[in-house]
Amino acid sequence: MIQVLAVIAPLFLIIFASALLQKFKHIGGNWSTVLNEFALKIGFPVLIFSALSKVPFSFSTEAGLIISNSLFIVVSLLLAFIVGKILRLEKQMFRTVFICFIFGNFAYLGIPILIQISGDKILPTATLIVAIYLFWIFTLGIGYLDYSMQKNKRNVAKNIIKNLLTNPLLISVILGIIIGSFKITLPAILSKSLDMITASVTPTVLIVIGLFIGKSSFGKLSDWLSIVLFSILKLIILPTVFYFSVKFLGVSLSQLPSSIIQAAMPIAITPFALADKYSLDKDFIARSIVLSTILSIVSLPFWISILNS
Repeated sequence: MIQVLAVIAPLFLIIFASALLQKFKHIGGNWSTVLNEFALKIGFPVLIFSALSKVPFSFSTEAGLIISNSLFIVVSLLLAFIVGKILRLEKQMFRTVFICFIFGNFAYLGIPILIQISGDKILPTATLIVAIYLFWIFTLGIGYLDYSMQKNKRNVAKNIIKNLLTNPLLISVILGIIIGSFKITLPAILSKSLDMITASVTPTVLIVIGLFIGKSSFGKLSDWLSIVLFSILKLIILPTVFYFSVKFLGVSLSQLPSSIIQAAMPIAITPFALADKYSLDKDFIARSIVLSTILSIVSLPFWISILNS
């Protein structure tokens, strides 16, 4: 585990160095917005497209990966719904827990960590897992938030389709799979340009995570009990259920370690960006992002060690 921690430590060093710079006001307040826009609309779409376009894609070959990760995300949504009902959460907290349950940091942190431990060869698998998660999040996940917020329920399906068709990450997945499936070779000058942008993505997104942590306020100690419990659920319990479910069903996946590691990611920044639109609890989301990211310094090496043993 110490060896694994040493491998991923540089990633967290960048995150917390950026957090300190933000905390002590050595970085402008608009940096996180600009860098996040670059990562979301340019950097990650290019990285995903570039990775998928270089590998021939086959639905039959990837069926196990698609089905297992789809089941995980759908079951997580159902569990979030059930937990919210059992605990009788009020509407705002119900929506907050529901979306945070599934919105792991599988792109901004998951892809860099998988690359760090497995090399660039893991990129097609990592990006496909991200695509699977995004599809279900922007259909069932965001669809439910739209349904719960809108008086005119007929607009929900329209909004789901709009979210899918305008999401740059999903568009890059579709284009990458098309290019890869038809074995189209991109011009060398275009391929090199895409590789240059791809190389900038990892440090950029790690800095974005750090800047968000640096902006977050600590709050009262009593406010953190529910955050601790939720973080343990997200980082340990859900991935454990996924792991033993796959084992029980006898699904043989060479990509299983990548799937479990992605499932064990801390909470992403995106729910915070959705907070105003869907009337979510911003304090709960911000603290959950901070604490789950800090705890993942221990939980992720734990999972990586188990899966590689």
